[in-house]
This record gives sequence, C-alpha cells and structure tokens, in this order.
Amino acid sequence: MQFTQYIALLFLAAVTLAKNILLTNDDSWVATNIRATYYKLKEAGHEVWLVAPVSQRSGWGGRFDVPTSPTLQTDGELGYVKAGAPSWGHEDFDDHIWYFNGTPASSVAFALQYVFPVYFNLSDFTPDFVVSGPNEGTNLGSFYTLSGTMGATYNSVYRNLPAIAFSGSNSNNSLYTDFLDLSDPLEPSTIYAGLVVDIVNTIFEAQGDNERALPLGVGYNVNFPAVGYQNESCTAPEWVSTRFSGLNAAGADMVYNATSDSFVWTQHTWEALTACYNGNCALPSETYINSLKNCQTTVSVFSIDYSANADLTAQSNALLAPIFSK
Repeated sequence: MQFTQYIALLFLAAVTLAKNILLTNDDSWVATNIRATYYKLKEAGHEVWLVAPVSQRSGWGGRFDVPTSPTLQTDGELGYVKAGAPSWGHEDFDDHIWYFNGTPASSVAFALQYVFPVYFNLSDFTPDFVVSGPNEGTNLGSFYTLSGTMGATYNSVYRNLPAIAFSGSNSNNSLYTDFLDLSDPLEPSTIYAGLVVDIVNTIFEAQGDNERALPLGVGYNVNFPAVGYQNESCTAPEWVSTRFSGLNAAGADMVYNATSDSFVWTQHTWEALTACYNGNCALPSETYINSLKNCQTTVSVFSIDYSANADLTAQSNALLAPIFSK
C-alpha cells in the first residue's frame, strides 16, 4: 500500500469514527469533570454539545423540571451565572456549551427541543450518543434511582438514544476554572475524560456500519475508581463487567440521632438487593468491585424494560387471580 493511500484510509477512519455527542451531567455545566470530558471528546474528533443544569442537581434522579421564569431567581452553581440572567444560555466563547435551569433529565429534552432544532436550525437532527457525567461521586447499584446522572441517561435511552452514564470517585464539586488541567496526567478529571473517550470510541468502532451504537432501549452505567492524585498507583484502571445488584449492593437509608433530634444519611444492604432474577447472575455487583477492589472500573448494562421476568410476573399475578377473574 502506498503512503498516500495509507493516509487516506486513516483520514476516512477518523471521519467515520467522528460522531455527534450530547454531553450532560447533574453537577452543573461548570463542573471540572464535564468540562474536561467536553474537550477530550472534541480532541478525539467528535462534534460535542454540552447541555447541563445551571445548578447542582445531584440526587434528583429522573425528575423533570422546566423553568418557571424567563430569568434565574438565584445564582447558578458556584456563582458562575448570576440571578437575573436568562434561564438558559451558552458560553460567550463557545455556543456548544449550554446551561439550562432544569434537571439533568430536562436538560436532555432542552437540547433536543431547543438547542438543536431552534438555535442551530437542525430540525431533523438527533445525536449519535448521549454521555452523562462523569459525575463527581460514584453512583453504584440501587442509587441509579436517585442519581441525576443516571436520570439523564435513562431519559435519553427511552427517547431511543443510546446513552452511557459515567461517575467518578473525585467528589470535589469543583469549578472548572480552578481545577481544569488537561495537560496534567495525574488530574482525576483529565484521567476520567480520557477513559470516557476510550470506551465511547470502542463502542463506535464496534458499531461499524450499524445504524445504532447500542440496542434499542439499552444503556450503560460506568463507575471509575479513585485515580491520579487520589491514588497515584491507578491511572489506567481495568474494565470489569458488573451488575447493579448482588453481593454488597446497598441502598439509601437514615439513622435517627436522639441526642441531636436529627437524622443522618447512611446506606444499608438488604437481602432483596442481592437477589438476581435477570441478566448474568455470575457478575459481581458494582458496589463490590468499587469498594473492595483496587483500580477497577465497573461497567453495567441496563434496559428501559423494568418489567419483572415472565416467571415472577406469573407468580405475582397468580395472587391476584380473584381480581383478574372478575
């Protein structure tokens, strides 16, 4: 093969791999993790639109809020956007970076209903993939019901869009102008951003000429371990296939403190969270890997079909036979 032909093939491969990506999160549009990921995805050749809440919306799950006023009533996250500013807008220096006075779930809808068709006049456009995160803090197991990062992801998946949620162990809630350093190989946000590019590109390469990157109604949940300055022995964590439930899986709980007459947030493991009815029961839980293994990234597959399997449905409906027979 001649050198010019080789270069042409490399260029064609790069163009084929380049995709349109919608990037969102729940830590707000000014969080360091999402800004690092935005730039790393662009460096990889993708067309990226960052559309995320103007304020911290961690723990809001799939809640779907829309602005009740044309202007912000309070400052946005870390005071980056001030009260009185429009309820949605973009960076002055980059109209591919947007904020929205809503939740992660509604930020996805805002992108699809306004940013693409109205602002950019892309009436028939849908992104090839939705990336949510990386969240500042992990979202393991049953916490997908609480996580705004996952809320944006499954709201994307049920809109027929392939999507993936990323969460990291760097819970610093930092303003990107203070911490973003894409040249620092030990900065956790930079490492996570590179890992996002790795897995997203792997999915696109496997997609090939197929119309979709993932099966309809399917998404991923990914949790990164502590890396870089949080664990300098870990800069290239191993990828591990996991499941949401299983050994060590936990859910949110609270403890009452009689002395202070207050409640303290905690988490607890229940037997129901170890039950396996669907999927590959041999896989370890996300929580088990994240809490007990060093330098491993969990990758779990989920589907929008939340229905119980056929056997469980039949057993449960048998209890209601007298009602169904009426």
